[in-house]
Amino acid sequence: MSKARNFYELFKLAAKSKPDLETFKVRHKSGRIAGRTFKQMHELVTAMAAGLRAMGIQKGDRITLICDASPNWIIADAAIIVADAVSVPRGTDVTDDDILYIIGHSESRWAIVQHEKDRERLLKLQQELPKLEKIFVLEDDDFALAEGAHSVTEIITEGRSMLTQAPFLIENINSVSDPTGMAMIIYTSGTTGAPKGVMLSQSGWLNALQTALEMKIIEEKDTALSLLPPWHAFERAVEYGVVMAQCQFMITNIHSLRQDLADFKPTSFPSVPRIWESLYNGIMQKLEKEAPAKRALFHFFLDVGAEWAKNEAIFNGYDLQITRKPLPQQLADKAVAGAKLALLLPLKIASGIIFAPIHTALGGKLRKSASGGSALPQVVDRFLSAIGIKVLEGYGMTETSALISLRDVDRAVAGTVGRPFPGYKIRFKNEAGKEVPVQPGAKGTLWVKSNQLLLGYYKRPELNEIVFDKDGYFDTGDVMVMTAGGDLMFAGRSKETIALAGGENVEPVPIEDKLLASEFIDQVMVVGDDRKTLGALIVPNFEKVRAATGLKDLPTEKWNDTAEVREIFRKEIQERISHKTGFKSFELIPKNTFYIVPKQFEPGVELTRTYKLRRSVIKEIFAEQIEAMYR
Repeated sequence: MSKARNFYELFKLAAKSKPDLETFKVRHKSGRIAGRTFKQMHELVTAMAAGLRAMGIQKGDRITLICDASPNWIIADAAIIVADAVSVPRGTDVTDDDILYIIGHSESRWAIVQHEKDRERLLKLQQELPKLEKIFVLEDDDFALAEGAHSVTEIITEGRSMLTQAPFLIENINSVSDPTGMAMIIYTSGTTGAPKGVMLSQSGWLNALQTALEMKIIEEKDTALSLLPPWHAFERAVEYGVVMAQCQFMITNIHSLRQDLADFKPTSFPSVPRIWESLYNGIMQKLEKEAPAKRALFHFFLDVGAEWAKNEAIFNGYDLQITRKPLPQQLADKAVAGAKLALLLPLKIASGIIFAPIHTALGGKLRKSASGGSALPQVVDRFLSAIGIKVLEGYGMTETSALISLRDVDRAVAGTVGRPFPGYKIRFKNEAGKEVPVQPGAKGTLWVKSNQLLLGYYKRPELNEIVFDKDGYFDTGDVMVMTAGGDLMFAGRSKETIALAGGENVEPVPIEDKLLASEFIDQVMVVGDDRKTLGALIVPNFEKVRAATGLKDLPTEKWNDTAEVREIFRKEIQERISHKTGFKSFELIPKNTFYIVPKQFEPGVELTRTYKLRRSVIKEIFAEQIEAMYR
């Protein structure tokens, strides 16, 4: 497959290779699933880009794009960039303060918003945005391109007229434009402080996507389904990756996900861990209502699946090893694993019958899922592997064009986020900032260097000086461990490290991960900065706790003060976080140092839009409750 030099060539190649393949499908109000061909997408992107230029947009002008999941998002985003302007994407759930900051800070000349109501909202704020000249509407409420004044159809019509006079206008612009220059500013939602504008290039994204496709994250033969916000880096990688892979793709939402899985029958479902956690919890809750014999049978075959995956990895030489085992031990382990696989084979075949209803609910053809955005809990990872779904857990951030590492589809090492992409140079640094040799067993904050990196933070030179070292390596802020096989293991965020009063430093993520394996715990955050011991904020699995206690009418606001409920969590903490499970004395949580949160953490409040914990925000919201835990 030819390699695209820029986004214009990416769409041109797809249109030439697969002109009639219908993709970027969506379910309309009528229930009909429909999309566009790559030829239609290329024509729209070209026409809209020409329209932007015809109506006065110049090289480097910023255009804010406010839009949620939609097949039209990529048309608008690509058109802005193909016009040699700069896309500034964000979702419609953005607060007024963030709108004012992002449009004002980026000095956007224009804005393209998803619906008319979004335009009306922005018009009310326009007097506070002196640089914002025009606001256009992208689509109606059934994904058809908006028409009339102040619509993208107006831009596209102008563009088609322009192309009759200068048919090679956009091709000529892209033949001389620099793909290494700033093409987009993605303002990170962040866990604290004002959003930071991450400047990224077309070439950075194309390099990342080319490598990801070589690792089979999405293939030409795939049918992929996604429901993530398109302004987020991970979904941007998915959508532009689909264009590069030239495959079928459907955009869904949480309300129609079940029906879309059944009708579209995806082979690939890129998602964030929270979606898989919800699936896992839903299956486990449904299972609890079944007869004891059926529950026991399911768990038996779940253990069979997990044991099969474990021994398959050992037999094929991709089991998790922090430091390499001696060769005689490896050979012995391989022989034992082979014998176990032979014994397990009949049961493994039988497990297909047990897990068939799950696979049917997922469409029946799902083979793999790329998971990113945050760490996948081990219990969920183990579950998906046991039922036969390959989880390609990856790692990256907006600043690295979404991708740094990814599990190998043929040798996925459980418990890791895979090997760094080819072309990445990596360094580990300790808490003092000194470089640690990158070798099996090494641990430190990960610094990376690559042609995928951000160009810098927009108009924030003081931040650029902090995040880059003198050799051009970028500080990810994440603590990693290097395995014997060259894979990275996520060990926490350096900024999330809890410093106890006694001077001990604790990574909260491994503790949280262990607690999330409890059927009674849905969400959790470990706290303890400047305290003698750790504590925890626990969001219960409300249905499970009600079933276990029988307290169905007790308001959740009273659970924290109810001994029967507290006893459940005291036992869970004691059993899972102990010396026996591998934790040090200062990593333990005393029996009463926890608070039972009465409601779910919510995106935009306690969580980012990709369901990461906003730790500093949570500590502020629950400051009184945290203080009370330690009295």
